[in-house]
Amino acid sequence: MLVGAFALVAAAVAGFWAKDAAAKFPLNVDSRTVLEGTASGAQAKSDDPVPVKYVNVTKADPKASTDDVVVLIEQACVVVQDGKPAPDCPDPKTDPRAVNISKSAYALDRTTAEPVKDQAKYVGDEFATEGMTGYVAKFPFGTERHDYEYWDDTLGKSVVATYVDDVEVKGVKTYQFEVSIPATEVTLDEGESEGTEDDTVGTYEGAQTIYVEPTTGQYIDQTGSQKAVTGDTTVIDIEVSYTDETVAKNAKDAKANISKLNLIGTWIPVVGLVVGLILLVAGLWLVLRGRKPNGGAHAAADDRTLVDA
Repeated sequence: MLVGAFALVAAAVAGFWAKDAAAKFPLNVDSRTVLEGTASGAQAKSDDPVPVKYVNVTKADPKASTDDVVVLIEQACVVVQDGKPAPDCPDPKTDPRAVNISKSAYALDRTTAEPVKDQAKYVGDEFATEGMTGYVAKFPFGTERHDYEYWDDTLGKSVVATYVDDVEVKGVKTYQFEVSIPATEVTLDEGESEGTEDDTVGTYEGAQTIYVEPTTGQYIDQTGSQKAVTGDTTVIDIEVSYTDETVAKNAKDAKANISKLNLIGTWIPVVGLVVGLILLVAGLWLVLRGRKPNGGAHAAADDRTLVDA
């Protein structure tokens, strides 16, 4: 009886708790995302668009992460493609093909996927952006058909990602979101001295189309454009999108993760419930079966006593 009762309780707990426990940002993140497109401007060292590759490598920092918070370290590199082999992130001091190299770090709540409040506590003062809001590396588990806040690092604030439509990408159901940033005055580069006297100020505008798998909140496909101008100089004018290989890998990973969540959230509870019911019935049958012989023996003895009398 105890085994059957336990299986029934475990099934209920798995249905309402284990699935949520599984739906957490993993601590073993190690991803390489590749985008291709064109870029022009001072950083691209060309007034005309040239082909570029944009590689984003994101890794979790296991030492800085906790059970509730994941710390992600991200390096993004834009490199001109001239037909010759080039590393993902060449040294801009020695390789003129390097367009833009950046490194960032941020801490996210593993359940909500949103930035935690005290960024400096997890990533240090060098990378901390206080007041960080919106979604960064993924949308929430169980993404819905409505607008979301989406973090833009150049603006230093979140913008609106507008839900547009349901779109199938590589056999995966996704929600399409659009981000549009009009030309806005920003600090494009902070000077070395204190204050803002030698900061580079200009305008920044951008647009993104993001295809999100709703169960996991994973990005399946993205296209994006950014333009930064200071004075009469175009610093960068870039337009890129995920490569076919990246989209295919994202779709494959999303399908696997959906299966894992469904296994924990649906099939394990169902199997547990069925096994629990079987054990419960078996327990009841054993109890009832055990009572019948005892009852029969007492009755026979009583009969014999009556006859002897």
